[in-house]
Amino acid sequence: MSNVPLSRRKESRFEAQHHFYKLRDSVTELMFYNFGFSEEKYAKKIERYRSMHAANDNVDELTERWEQKSRAMTRWFIDKEKDAVLAILRNIESEFTFGNSIYPSETPAKEDEFRERRKHIDAAIAQCYVLKQEIHYIIRTLPVDLNRYARFADMIDAQVALYKGVRTADNRLLKPKGRKNTQKNGENG
Repeated sequence: MSNVPLSRRKESRFEAQHHFYKLRDSVTELMFYNFGFSEEKYAKKIERYRSMHAANDNVDELTERWEQKSRAMTRWFIDKEKDAVLAILRNIESEFTFGNSIYPSETPAKEDEFRERRKHIDAAIAQCYVLKQEIHYIIRTLPVDLNRYARFADMIDAQVALYKGVRTADNRLLKPKGRKNTQKNGENG
């Protein structure tokens, strides 16, 4: 335990990675529960369909066919979205890891290494936005409880902020070490 109060502690160098692990765990848990697919909301959707077609003589047959089609589509959609979200999570982690593994050296290649590092961190940030959009698509498509999803938007925004913080802190890597070579008072050189 640290004696420094939590509010005065500096952020860990690894905070971006630790936060990502929490985000990934939370999204993975959501996938285990089929993105929060609500059987109750789905049953209401079926009843609405039944009531819309109540005038037909074969309403039970129509409803049964529509429900089978809808269930198959929903299972397919959930499986495909799990694959897509998992791929995005892997891309976020790999891009940040690639970028974080490049540390600009004191060589002529320093600026190229810096740009390569930044490119990967930018790609990790972009993948966070892709994840956010994919989750919005899931919300629009499946009958889910929107309240369960609010925290994911906040977690993704926090992850983006952490990655941007790493990117901003990297600017120090291009600054020359030591004192600048300046002329002293009265000396001409």
